[in-house]
Amino acid sequence: MRKLIGFTVLVTLLTSCASHKMLSIYQTQGVEIAQNSSGEDIINKYSTSRPITLLRSSLSLCIAQELDNSPVVLNSENYLGSAWWPYYNMPTQQAITINGGETIKLVEGNNIVANAVTSYQSQSKYFVSYTLTTTRNANNIRYLFSNIKQAQQNTGSFSNEGFENVKTIERVHPDLVIEALNNEVDKIQACLLR
Repeated sequence: MRKLIGFTVLVTLLTSCASHKMLSIYQTQGVEIAQNSSGEDIINKYSTSRPITLLRSSLSLCIAQELDNSPVVLNSENYLGSAWWPYYNMPTQQAITINGGETIKLVEGNNIVANAVTSYQSQSKYFVSYTLTTTRNANNIRYLFSNIKQAQQNTGSFSNEGFENVKTIERVHPDLVIEALNNEVDKIQACLLR
């Protein structure tokens, strides 16, 4: 009987930690899903468009002003010692700096390509890096996000692997990644109207 109870508890723990796909991300307009080399679903691209109203600023100027491609510092802590000897646990901070660079990569006709990083908060801070291609048409501006990756700022006692593809599972918050990208579009649109 004890073995059965122990087995049941173990199965319950393992299934509660399982990664569940966020089904709503598959129905989010503009999200393109692909598979990584391990066969896991990831957000490959995201596109949205906004109507053009009266523009007071240029698109390239607003992208340069509103988007940020500064270096990002990611942390993890290594603990020395034992869980039973807490005074031997001395955290040592390990930091990875991901270099930024120029925001605008290319301006050609009505197209602008830029690299940038944004962030969102969900229990801890996450950074989202992306490449943005904007195309200005007669009636709207199309925003295409590609090369979308995210990284947790501080992973605690786990090693920080840096930027990785955004999987479609709930625990990596793909919905908050899309929300952060939409916030970037909102900043550019607000700048265009100033």
